[in-house]
Amino acid sequence: MRLVPLAICLLVPTLTAVDADACGLSPPIGPNGLPGVCRGESSTVRVRVGLSVGGTATKIKFGDERADLLQGATVATLDVSPLDALTLSGAFGAALGGRVDFREVRHDLRPGYLGGLGVSYRLLDGRGALPFAHASFTYSIARATTRAPDATEATFTSKDWRVGLSIGKVVFGRVAPYVVGRFFGAGTDWSVGGGKGSDAFRYHVGVGSAFALGDHLDGLLEAAVLGERRLSVGLGWTL
Repeated sequence: MRLVPLAICLLVPTLTAVDADACGLSPPIGPNGLPGVCRGESSTVRVRVGLSVGGTATKIKFGDERADLLQGATVATLDVSPLDALTLSGAFGAALGGRVDFREVRHDLRPGYLGGLGVSYRLLDGRGALPFAHASFTYSIARATTRAPDATEATFTSKDWRVGLSIGKVVFGRVAPYVVGRFFGAGTDWSVGGGKGSDAFRYHVGVGSAFALGDHLDGLLEAAVLGERRLSVGLGWTL
């Protein structure tokens, strides 16, 4: 199954929810871009746990050759906001498998693990006529194993740093549509490709929305449609 670009339909939740005064997005790690739908200034440290699932389709360069990558993953996150605009994040999850097509050979991508750390800062809080603006930086690592048709296996390790900016606006008091752009680097180690590989697309641009679903519950839907293609959905609970 191929991951294709999707247009996001922003729906107003019908569940009972409190109004959101402003919205910030925690940094994306792996396929994840979970939100924290803020409800004004807070003098206490906020802690949030989240779970997301998603998939990525991209190309990786190994010298003059390219490999097509399709991979799914699920990620659990812990976000801590010691200040109203600042969030520190950690994530750990599982790569759910996929495939790597290289030199006309399909290599099955077996399940593996991923983890990372991130920091984000809300530059604008979205009150009044202004939008909210959220900057983030993350670093993550993912490791899995590929299996060729002849049953030979190789370790597939991806390291990734990302700088991102999300801009949007809270509407209807509980929905926060946004646009997002991220630039990234690092690389992939895979002996089948000759060792070191790099992203053919060092960016992605997408759209999404965070939702306030209750006093403590929030949700997210995000799709990157330019550059690296990515789709993620998630839920979070603020303690």
